[in-house]
Amino acid sequence: MARFLHTSIFVNDMDESIDFYTKKLGLRLLDGPHHYPGNADMAFVGNDWRSYIELVYDLEEHPPYEIGNRYEHLALEVDEDLRAYIDALKSKGVRVLKDVYKSPSGTRAIAFVEDPNGIPIELLEPRKERN
Repeated sequence: MARFLHTSIFVNDMDESIDFYTKKLGLRLLDGPHHYPGNADMAFVGNDWRSYIELVYDLEEHPPYEIGNRYEHLALEVDEDLRAYIDALKSKGVRVLKDVYKSPSGTRAIAFVEDPNGIPIELLEPRKERN
């Protein structure tokens, strides 16, 4: 059986992206950044290797990356109170796209913030077990 492992995103600034995902969102730098001459710089952030984000800075000349018309968002579940988490992100200068609200199903709170590359990040409170 297959399982989700990671998503890979191109970043415009590796240091700024690592700072955002680790110091602001609270993920860990799992590995890197590694420099692959003529190819790319890569770093990996997440809580562990079961599911993580691969950050890629392409070393070839190109215009700055833009969000493609088929890319929607990343989603992360937070371990703490979502309202307090969003307030802490605001105090760190993180752009909030959509403040805390109940999901369409009404089962948990969600919010959206933006990473330094313009990628929307959906933040969700933990899923409650149904009885």
